[in-house]
Amino acid sequence: MKRLLIGLSTAAMVALSAAPAGAAPNIYHTISSTHGSAAVVETVGCERTEIFVSSMSGMFAAQPGPVNKQGLTSLFVRISDICAAPGRGVVLFQADGMNFAPLDVDSRLTSASITTDMAGTDGDGNPVTISLSASWTGTGPLEHDTLSSHENIPGVGNVNSVDNNLRRAATATVSVTVNGLTAAGTDSNAVLEQVKARCIEVARPGVEEFFPCFGFPG
Repeated sequence: MKRLLIGLSTAAMVALSAAPAGAAPNIYHTISSTHGSAAVVETVGCERTEIFVSSMSGMFAAQPGPVNKQGLTSLFVRISDICAAPGRGVVLFQADGMNFAPLDVDSRLTSASITTDMAGTDGDGNPVTISLSASWTGTGPLEHDTLSSHENIPGVGNVNSVDNNLRRAATATVSVTVNGLTAAGTDSNAVLEQVKARCIEVARPGVEEFFPCFGFPG
């Protein structure tokens, strides 16, 4: 069950027939996460530009319970003079930031995009505003795999889960503007991923505080 603790993962439906006779699910969890990542590294003359982008949209729900949705986008940009110090280079400018803007992506992972302004800091720790525009276009086949887990914890209960995973290679185009400075480029080895997971906790009669899916109720 450790994989269910890492980020927002997801899974396919698990049949309740796996529960012991007379038992009912304590909590039925549903988690989904769709993620796009890109790493742009481009060199023109002595100037090297590096941009790393990660953007996702996620959903978590427990039954009974509300549906919670949230996005998360982070970025790091660095511009270096690689001729100034051979083998190391000299950083001319860098900045990083993060906010809760969600990735806009279609269900088949053929395209995705994010446009947002985020608060961040430069290399000296000064506050800056970072404007990000990034788009992904799927280029490879849609890869699909599933992973199931059906565990009986003696004397305590059952926990059943299935993960349903999609992945597609993509090309990403990224543009970043910070303090009037614009950096842009393309990553032909980017990726779009989607993970869906569902997990059912079924406690034995009389057992309380049984939360193996995530370690906490709901």
